[in-house]
Amino acid sequence: MINDAEKMLREMSRYNYKPSYKYIVIDEFQDIARQRFNLTKALVDVTGAKVVAVGDDWQSIYAFAGSDITLFQRFLELMGNGREMQITHTYRNSQELIDIAGSFVQKNPSQIKKRLISPKRLENPIVVESFHDSISYRHNWVSKIEEVVGKIVSEYGQKTSILMIGRYNFDKDLICRSGKFIELRKDKVRCIKYPKADITFLTAHSSKGLGFDNVILVNMIEAKFGFPSQIEDDPIMKLVTYTDNTIPYAEERRLFYVAMTRTKNRVYMITPKTRPSRFVIELINDFNIPRDEDLNMEIAERYTLKCPVCGLPLKYENNKNYGLALYICSNEPEICDFMTNDRVEPHDIYKCNKCADGYMVVKKNDKTDERFYGCTNYDRTKKGCNNMAPIKRYLG
Repeated sequence: MINDAEKMLREMSRYNYKPSYKYIVIDEFQDIARQRFNLTKALVDVTGAKVVAVGDDWQSIYAFAGSDITLFQRFLELMGNGREMQITHTYRNSQELIDIAGSFVQKNPSQIKKRLISPKRLENPIVVESFHDSISYRHNWVSKIEEVVGKIVSEYGQKTSILMIGRYNFDKDLICRSGKFIELRKDKVRCIKYPKADITFLTAHSSKGLGFDNVILVNMIEAKFGFPSQIEDDPIMKLVTYTDNTIPYAEERRLFYVAMTRTKNRVYMITPKTRPSRFVIELINDFNIPRDEDLNMEIAERYTLKCPVCGLPLKYENNKNYGLALYICSNEPEICDFMTNDRVEPHDIYKCNKCADGYMVVKKNDKTDERFYGCTNYDRTKKGCNNMAPIKRYLG
């Protein structure tokens, strides 16, 4: 229908019909899709109207619905002329929080550069709360959330508003099945231990535009359904939607910025000790956020590797096609398709030339520590494909 409307507008111009629009005002322009932009451009061309577009490219989080952040970032170029005016004052977040969140999101070189200013001041606006996850994962996880609710109530009072933010809605289901929390109407949640606390649960996407006294990011785990989410887009969807590859997890980075900035005071990040989110580790390293001594910081080494072919960062994620956790080049696959399972000596994996569906990945001899290529279809029982090859044969 949008495409048809654009076509009709173009046809109107041939008959000298000119709708009487002087101004077109568009809010949340950072989430505009290509079709809607084309319709807007057609309206401008036909009517001569002026466009007032309001938005924030730091909060562009709907690529899965068709939005294209470059239409916002290239607005002046695409519209022909105009003037950019920045709103740089915020009254929700403290200066300390917005400095951290702003620096975090601007690590993406394509984001529009700016510095936000706030009259509020608050020490330690980000609190990392880690829990033991080797045993009784869910119990320890929900107990830590309950403990954080208690800390907030103690500091801000029984009726303080608390927003729990999950990457997915099922985080709420898991929390409420624990017996420590109860799901009420709509998005409301009650803590059994602190029943007067005003608790709301929303996904990071649903929280956009809202503000609460304090925020708890409930599931900052490095996992497929963690934050950042490591679910790959459907290949068909990639053909029709814009993907921002200027930095690994570019859209998730903006979504994390949105989640952090929902708070008027502090944001508490619940993370497991052995698998903390890469975003949590980045904040700790870059901004000296206090943490527990036994938080696994070594996992950060996974996220600093560069592709030996093109030089872009390698993403560490589970690949369903290979059934392995792999380091995959963040470049477009058509440009560079390097991937490896070995972070010590990154060597590309390739299709096994002996069996039908195996892949040659880097393995290590337990006795000599020597690395070699071995087929994924070989197992410890010495069954399956036993194809092996020396590493040196396949170095570029």
